[in-house]
Amino acid sequence: MALNVTLIGAAGAGKTATFDALVATPEGPHFTTKGGHRLGTVKVPDARLEKLRDMFRPKKFIPAEITFVDVAMPAGEAKGFSQLNAMLGEADAFALVVQAFGDTDGAGKPLDPAAQLETVASDLAVADLEKIERREEKINAELKKGQKQNAAELAALVRCREAIERGETLRAAELSEEEEKLLSSFRFLSQKPLLVIANVAEGVSAAPAPLVEAAKALGAEVLAFPAPLEAEIASLPEAEQAAFMQDYGLDEPARRRLIRLAYKTLKLASFFTVGPDEVRAWTIHEGDTAVVAAGKIHTDFARGFIRAETVASEVLLEKGSYAACREAGVLRLEGKGYVVQDGDVLEIRANG
Repeated sequence: MALNVTLIGAAGAGKTATFDALVATPEGPHFTTKGGHRLGTVKVPDARLEKLRDMFRPKKFIPAEITFVDVAMPAGEAKGFSQLNAMLGEADAFALVVQAFGDTDGAGKPLDPAAQLETVASDLAVADLEKIERREEKINAELKKGQKQNAAELAALVRCREAIERGETLRAAELSEEEEKLLSSFRFLSQKPLLVIANVAEGVSAAPAPLVEAAKALGAEVLAFPAPLEAEIASLPEAEQAAFMQDYGLDEPARRRLIRLAYKTLKLASFFTVGPDEVRAWTIHEGDTAVVAAGKIHTDFARGFIRAETVASEVLLEKGSYAACREAGVLRLEGKGYVVQDGDVLEIRANG
């Protein structure tokens, strides 16, 4: 399934404009709607994969995908996050859009990007706090009746509540593996990985320093993103984009940097499968083993895993073919415990 990055932000921050820029194409915007929310799936650009395509000339070329979601927020962010818990809970990460241009914000107040970030982050925590308190109340009622099966869950919830009350994020809470398991179904919003998009004016290449510092305190990185300019770039034919960006002193669209930041924030990596039928990218977590990667391709490959024939994509591209890699002795046979590296090309050997 495509990686889900959901855009959130205060009213008037530019969330919708940012989404429009992310899903723009020369043929027009590409997105679907779901209950008033907009979902746009884009291909993850990867120069290594594109070079492998040119080498193998496959029948199918399948890059990884990332879905950006523009949620329709009810009035009042804190209340809105509580109402949208189910939708927001599906996100793999949040991209928090912050207005970083002009003199006043969407509410007509003096612009303060750092305060805007902190307010929205606090609203996420408030939504979690409401959920925690409701569950605590229910478990405490059970305990009074002598039902102690959820006592461990209650202890974990209390730890989370106390962290929020201290002004900490649940991302920073050092929960044990058992606590993570007990609380996984809650899909707490303030626990999700967070990256920050500074919606800056055209010609601005960096986010305001106070915003960067505020994001750092939340464990997040900031990307400067001039939404209207990025939308214009994405709407141009690919052949014209490079010249247009050169006029603005840009090396690449900010959308590419945003996707890389999302992968970095989520600690993701890519491996590739190649051949005349298909060249494809697969997304895994950093530290995943060969057997986990095999399971991404097909569950049967994980069950019947024998070995993974492995070579770095850079080496394969340098040698020019699998045959040349074999001759040079750079193809390796790795077992279940091999930690797959970003950019590895894998061929899985498995039973039946």
